[in-house]
Amino acid sequence: MKYKQKGYRESEQRDRDRDRREPPKPRTPEERQLRHMMERSARVILRCHQCSADAGPVEGLDPAAVCSACGAALHCCRNCAHFDTGARWECREAITAPVLDKTAANTCPLFKANTVLDATGRRSGSPASGGGNASPSDARAAFDNLFKKK
Repeated sequence: MKYKQKGYRESEQRDRDRDRREPPKPRTPEERQLRHMMERSARVILRCHQCSADAGPVEGLDPAAVCSACGAALHCCRNCAHFDTGARWECREAITAPVLDKTAANTCPLFKANTVLDATGRRSGSPASGGGNASPSDARAAFDNLFKKK
């Protein structure tokens, strides 16, 4: 090539490289499943505003409910979907009086739990295949077997 600057006629080179490559082999369903050994499930949960622990079911949240991990109140302004630090009195809804302590339990009629979608996923498959309820010792044994000298 006459010019060695980056970007000069790169598209032509890319097209030539693409033509030389082999088309990908079609994968079987088993190969696809082995590649993605995560269970794809998600659930709607309420997280504690203080420690981010899973606070349990959202339906029927008691105004006196507390977090099992840290003891913080769950029915409070900080766990409400309408909580906004940039809004007047830190609430997007039209309230008549400000709530002074945003982390204390309250009985606000406008409270709506701030839910999140927990899509962490879990390992699927048998313990022998690296998923399921395998213990750390099983994983350590599998790792040792992988790098064992012959």
